[in-house]
Amino acid sequence: MRTILLLLTIFLLASCAGNKSKTVDAYELKPTQSVKSFKLDSDVKYNAFYLYSFCDEQGKEYLSFLNYRTNQLLFYDLSTARFLFKVELSSEGPNGVAQVSGYYIKDFDNIYVSSYAYNGLIKVDTTGTIVQKIPYKKTSKGYQVLPSYTPASHPYVAPIIRDDKIYITQQAVPRFHSVKDTPLSVVIDTIQHTNEDLPLTYDILTDEEMGANYMQFSRIYDGKNFIYSFYVSEDVLLVSTDHSNVRRIPVKSRHISSATEEQKDNEQGPRLNLELARYGDLIYDPYRNTYYRFAYPKTLLDRNMNWWGKAVYGRNKFSVIILDENFNIIGETLFPEGIYNSYVFFVHKDGLYISRDYQIGNGNQSGDYMTFELFKLIEKK
Repeated sequence: MRTILLLLTIFLLASCAGNKSKTVDAYELKPTQSVKSFKLDSDVKYNAFYLYSFCDEQGKEYLSFLNYRTNQLLFYDLSTARFLFKVELSSEGPNGVAQVSGYYIKDFDNIYVSSYAYNGLIKVDTTGTIVQKIPYKKTSKGYQVLPSYTPASHPYVAPIIRDDKIYITQQAVPRFHSVKDTPLSVVIDTIQHTNEDLPLTYDILTDEEMGANYMQFSRIYDGKNFIYSFYVSEDVLLVSTDHSNVRRIPVKSRHISSATEEQKDNEQGPRLNLELARYGDLIYDPYRNTYYRFAYPKTLLDRNMNWWGKAVYGRNKFSVIILDENFNIIGETLFPEGIYNSYVFFVHKDGLYISRDYQIGNGNQSGDYMTFELFKLIEKK
């Protein structure tokens, strides 16, 4: 009888181990060679850190991005990749926004920019008219909302709009406020004209994570929870809407042993920023009820190249961790080096589109287009 029980136990353990192996490596992102190319005109300087896809009321799909440093918002038909129109935002006058520093569009009724000259968000329409100014104020707890908030698609810190409230992130800026006491997000009531800090602060980081001296994170909202992905942490934070409940969930890449190596501020900073092991943006795929977390294994780059300004082309080496609806790792895809710009992507009903514009040492890439390749989430056989 004891022998039978022992054999049964061994069988169950082997079965569980097999199921676990299948669970953590059951899916992959498969390239399709289906590419969308969006033509850029001569005054567009490549910087796709402010790029979004969205739909209108009829379900027509668009791609839009900020032509950085020019105050131009460009709009394309997402299906055909055809250029549609351009919005020129004035720098002066009654609709002047000075110099635009960031951009977000949810739909044609919700277009927001930030400006170096205004401490708040500016809502505009497709004629370039200012619809509303949303100032950053002090909260009831005395916290002054920082002017440093810049809506961006990388790091993905787009504003989250729920009813009449806008949730924006806050950077850790020691000269303005104690880092550990700085809230990760504040909420702006656009009707009551109040600002409130949410209870989750940078104190959530461990001492080791804090020691990396790199506080960047991405933040999304999946309709139920806020999810934060710190670039120096293997964990992601699953957070309730009011930010009172927080759960740390391990989402570790098999290609990264540690992401907490210190980011030193020196002349090698731009290169180190593209070499050190880090995690990246976490995004939600509502069509497949999955999440994707970008991960960046440590790598070595050319010491003879000037790396200033090269971050717009992403990291040379990266993977994407695939998570199911319960944040279980169900796969991780390592991408070939020197092809894709891992900082620029969008989720679509067809799959995940990732930019093919890694233009460092790649003579096959053209600055006249933004190109995206479609990746399908498939189950391994």
